[in-house]
Amino acid sequence: MRGLRFSIFLWFVTIVAVLCLKLPTVEVEEPSPVVEVVEVVTPEPEPEVTPQPWTDEEVIVLAKMLWGEARGVSSDAEKAACVWCALNRVDHGYGDIITVVTTPKQFVGYNDGLITLCIDVLTRWYAEREGQVEVGRVLPADYLWFSGDGERNRFRNAYRGGDRWDWSLPSPYES
Repeated sequence: MRGLRFSIFLWFVTIVAVLCLKLPTVEVEEPSPVVEVVEVVTPEPEPEVTPQPWTDEEVIVLAKMLWGEARGVSSDAEKAACVWCALNRVDHGYGDIITVVTTPKQFVGYNDGLITLCIDVLTRWYAEREGQVEVGRVLPADYLWFSGDGERNRFRNAYRGGDRWDWSLPSPYES
């Protein structure tokens, strides 16, 4: 029996050896490093948008006030002075723009057609608050009040009496 096992074992080794000799050999190569070209696309920087320091509500309230107070006035400088008057009150502690303009019995108004002029005056006012000089102010800072007759507004530096504004500042609106 032992001989039979040995014969089977020998026969098995012979078959495996023959098969190994007849099989094609495959050479295994080390993989070469793969270099992948990647194109880096840098997105175009988006243009920087500078937010305006005022709100849409402030512009609308001022435009409405301007329509009510100066709708018959032809001079943009005189209309701008109405906005400056309200902003002067803000600077003197009467509240924020909305509070100053909407306080009862102070200003009347409302027309959206004057928004561009309000944005212009707000731009100048904020520039002045940031330290710029000669921003195109058409009303001195101490003129907080005005009254009108339906054609012109008369600006003054005291609630009762005071000096009336004489329009001596250069206007950025009229040449």
